[in-house]
Amino acid sequence: MTKVIVHKNTKDLSLWNIQFRTKAEKFIGYTNKYYYNTNKGLKLNPGGIYTGIWCRDASYVLRDWFISGRVYEALEQLYIIWSYQIGPGSDEKIVYGRGSPEMDFRPVIASHKTTKKFEGALPTSIFKENNVVEIFGKNPDIDSTALMIYATSWILFKLLEKKENANSNSESLLDLTEKTSLLYLHNRTKTRTIKTSKLYPLTDKVLNFVIPKMEKATAYLAKRDIDNDCLLEQDHNEDWMDSIMRIGKIVYSNASWILALKNFSKLLKRLDNLSHSSSRRSEKYHYDKAAKIPSYKIEKLANKVTQAVEQKLWSEEDGSYIDIQQEEQHIGGPYRTLTQDVVLYLIAITEKEEGIKEYERQRKNKGRRQYDTLARGNSGGDDNNNNNNDSFHNRSLSTLAAIRTRTWKKNKWPLVTEVELERTGPWILKPYQYHNYTFWPWITALEILARSRFGQLNECNILFSNLASSDEPHIHTFYEWVNPKTDRGEGAYPFRTGISAVRIAIFDILKSMKSENNNNE
Repeated sequence: MTKVIVHKNTKDLSLWNIQFRTKAEKFIGYTNKYYYNTNKGLKLNPGGIYTGIWCRDASYVLRDWFISGRVYEALEQLYIIWSYQIGPGSDEKIVYGRGSPEMDFRPVIASHKTTKKFEGALPTSIFKENNVVEIFGKNPDIDSTALMIYATSWILFKLLEKKENANSNSESLLDLTEKTSLLYLHNRTKTRTIKTSKLYPLTDKVLNFVIPKMEKATAYLAKRDIDNDCLLEQDHNEDWMDSIMRIGKIVYSNASWILALKNFSKLLKRLDNLSHSSSRRSEKYHYDKAAKIPSYKIEKLANKVTQAVEQKLWSEEDGSYIDIQQEEQHIGGPYRTLTQDVVLYLIAITEKEEGIKEYERQRKNKGRRQYDTLARGNSGGDDNNNNNNDSFHNRSLSTLAAIRTRTWKKNKWPLVTEVELERTGPWILKPYQYHNYTFWPWITALEILARSRFGQLNECNILFSNLASSDEPHIHTFYEWVNPKTDRGEGAYPFRTGISAVRIAIFDILKSMKSENNNNE
């Protein structure tokens, strides 16, 4: 495994860019060939033994499809997924409770009363052939619903943004999507032509269908804040690590909530701007119904959740963001267990928004590198914002340092839990199995993305070297998880969620490189 020592000068940054791009091109080229060249390769299930659609996994796969030019396919699948939103009118059989110790890990069919309680949420998984949906825990998992709000809003926002900037009705993919992978790669050979006569009506159809549904989903998730402290609480196994029995205020789950709120707010604001535009009649997008929840209220709630995370989920003792769990019902090992997925919070807060250029300009004036993108949107004046941003910056670096110290093993594998778990369920997991002290390419891709936004290029290289070499992608990347003791891939294969997460991280980093190069010209 090659390691690159990154120094703070242009020469070393340029060298890192070249090395990363080489690996990135190999990875994108390989996965394009085997998963994106034909529609036969486009499957939304996570892969392997997973035959249904998992909403949290689909949120990554569909964003990858969109960035890679599969715009029609992504829109069609968004429509299908939201048609399975839970509500009194649902005609699917709803099964829930398989992951809940309070229900003795026994699934039951939801009654009308339970269905009404879950109204607005998306299920964990969808099995269209059998007309069955499953909620794994006692309640719908927070991240399945939140991440689909995020992905849906993100995709539709990008389409509306490109439509506003379009000058004709015959643009190529590169004009209609957000800086596709083909644009970043030296060896691009072709683009897919988008027929706007098909795209606009489909986008219009999806918009009118999903906006009311995302409003219901947002209202449902807001109810999961039981004690009104702006943080969502969950019962056991109501997130992606569905065996480690987490219960309480989970950093990862609240990060997915922040992503949902920020992106849904942006989408509603964009739609509102279109509806008041002087050129409204010439637009080909016609959103028929005004949103019931104003965008500013959703944006305000996102800021409140962020502030609550900073106030309650930051631990000076641990030097990191960490979950608050009920002590008598926590995962095995130490009560305060650090998990790799806290990096999603760093990603949620550093995601680029409108107004970021001015923020980056201010940071550049302070001598900070553009890669060092920080949080914004906190309340208060400029001085308060700067202080909040600096505090977040320091906390983020401390969190990343804690993750490396406490979860990286032999300076190679980052593991999803820092210790071997003593208690799991519904599956009794041995160490180095599934979520118990293992390496997951999926979440490691998110750690790479988080570290790239804080200029930790050396760490990015170490992690990416576990996923791709200069010659080809490592086979480990295509497995659901890896046993760090034997280096053997396990679980689903090919695991599409992991593949898409790595591709999304690559796209984001390459986009940052391009932006940095343009600003330096």
